[in-house]
Amino acid sequence: MHDDVLVALISTIGSIIVAYITTQQRNKPTENDKLREENKKLKEKIKHENHH
Repeated sequence: MHDDVLVALISTIGSIIVAYITTQQRNKPTENDKLREENKKLKEKIKHENHH
């Protein structure tokens, strides 16, 4: 039971952090776009590596 509470707490804190970061990044769209672009490149790279 104690573990369930801990997991719930951690995921709640994680959601709060993600929400906070998202709102912070809305103020800096350039940074957000940069991150999204890098993320896209990494995903493509991983896709290519998985096919080989």
